[in-house]
Amino acid sequence: MKVRYNIYKNKMKGSVSQQYQVKKKIWGRKWEAFLKKGHEKMTIMFIPHNEKKIFNFQISKFTISFFVFLFLLVIVSSSYAVIKNAAVKREEEKLMSNYRDVRSQLYHYEKMTSRVSSLVDDLKPDIEELYSLTAGNEDLENIWTAEEPAAKIDLTPEDRSIRASLPEEIFMLRELQRDILNATNTVKTVKTFVDVRSKVINDTPSIVPINGHITSLFGWRRSPFGFGRDFHTGIDIAAPEGTEVHATAPGEVVTAGWSGGYGNLVKIKHKYGFETLYGHNSRIAVHVGQMVTKGQALCYVGATGSATGNHCHYEIRLGGVAINPYPYMSKMW
Repeated sequence: MKVRYNIYKNKMKGSVSQQYQVKKKIWGRKWEAFLKKGHEKMTIMFIPHNEKKIFNFQISKFTISFFVFLFLLVIVSSSYAVIKNAAVKREEEKLMSNYRDVRSQLYHYEKMTSRVSSLVDDLKPDIEELYSLTAGNEDLENIWTAEEPAAKIDLTPEDRSIRASLPEEIFMLRELQRDILNATNTVKTVKTFVDVRSKVINDTPSIVPINGHITSLFGWRRSPFGFGRDFHTGIDIAAPEGTEVHATAPGEVVTAGWSGGYGNLVKIKHKYGFETLYGHNSRIAVHVGQMVTKGQALCYVGATGSATGNHCHYEIRLGGVAINPYPYMSKMW
């Protein structure tokens, strides 16, 4: 069995080797024929019209094939370059169009930035005036000075180059941003002051108690009773009998009744040490301990007590001392 297998194996090896050798000879002959065909010469002749001298030369088919391949390569490369160049030109035209649009937008933004800058410059004096009225500080330059960072970052040459290539509008916008931020902070300061001031004004005497005309101001005057001069601790406002008298600030009623020369008197205690008095009333509409609001009717004009006619004696006391009510009356006479 083993002998048969070896015989069969040897036959197979011989058969494969024989086939290989046959194919090798066939391909060898084909290659030799190809080389022979390629080395065949071709004659190229140039014949002038006068036929005096004829130019001719021989060239192999391999050389011709090489030059044909080279020509095709040049044609393909040139076609690719032309197509690529056309695409680059289209992209360049697109970029130029975008560039023109960007320049147009930049010009528009430059005009807007200049306009906003002009408006901010116009607003600065008003903001400074408001700030000086609220803060009482004469050093107004500080409100336009932005806080500097604790440590400045060293810029690399590349960063400096980038900054140098940026348009001036960028830095103008940064300055505008700083000024607007400072203006916003100043307006917030003014608003806080106004809010506090409004609350103080609302809680302190700041309106006229009745509509009428002043017959006697605060201070020294000739006595209406004909006995020389006396010091008038309030303002007399004449009005018809029965005219409503209103509270000039919110507070608590501490007196509501007869009080000697004041006649029928209403006295109100307010915040911050203020007190207001309303004298010579014909009738009283509130009672002691009652909380009243600004503008609420307290009493009615009359001529009770030491009075020569119908009027309201309006008096303001601060810390128990009578002060001139005129600056606390919003209506100018």
